[in-house]
Amino acid sequence: MTPYYDEGAIRLYQGDCRAVLPSLAADSVDLVLTDPPYGHNNNTDDLIGRWEAALGKGVSGPPRPIFNDGEEANELIRWSFLEWRRLLKAGRCCCCCCSGGGPDPQFARWSIWMGEVFDFKQMVVWDKGPMGMGWHYRRSYETILVGQKPGAPCQWCDTTRRVENIVRDIPRIIPSSADHPTEKPIALMSRFICWHTMPGQLVVDPFCGHGTTLEAAKLLGRRAIGIEIDEAYCEAAARRLAQGVLPF
Repeated sequence: MTPYYDEGAIRLYQGDCRAVLPSLAADSVDLVLTDPPYGHNNNTDDLIGRWEAALGKGVSGPPRPIFNDGEEANELIRWSFLEWRRLLKAGRCCCCCCSGGGPDPQFARWSIWMGEVFDFKQMVVWDKGPMGMGWHYRRSYETILVGQKPGAPCQWCDTTRRVENIVRDIPRIIPSSADHPTEKPIALMSRFICWHTMPGQLVVDPFCGHGTTLEAAKLLGRRAIGIEIDEAYCEAAARRLAQGVLPF
């Protein structure tokens, strides 16, 4: 498959990850870092989301549906865990963003499924800061599920011994109509890249959106492969990468 964008160390493919990932070599990847569809339809049928919009809070403009963001997201993530295990080297990790809280305890379900395939290492809480979507118990955090491929000690690249399982100092992005509706901060993705990889190692993001993970990898001197099914987001990611990396 021809990359949509290729500068040597950073490659971006436009397509379904289920078609692209099987073409990558087994035991070749040092980190899978991604923010997949959660199966929430991007709040398109959420009364609370409409209430937030009426108050001028949250996303600017109408809801923007994401591919595979319905009930099929659960089937997709179960397939992905198996494929990520094939791709990762022993002792390497996958870090998968996931929702937090209710009413659908997706983080609990996905944690069980991850534990069936990987050694479940940690559920990291990203405290996005007040105040999030919701009505009762406003949604002010998300989780990042971390699984380790068995067979070798975990590759852990931080030497400070001060990394907690809560990230408190990176605020959420309030997306404009020009942004991906669920874009994650580049600082957040950079943290996980630094914790789990060394310069020159390979990071894969199978749901790369506007290319945040790829930009973070480029900034930090890693190689990266991204996959995005939506051509409009692929184009935006390619423009972002071609402009060079901006400090964050």
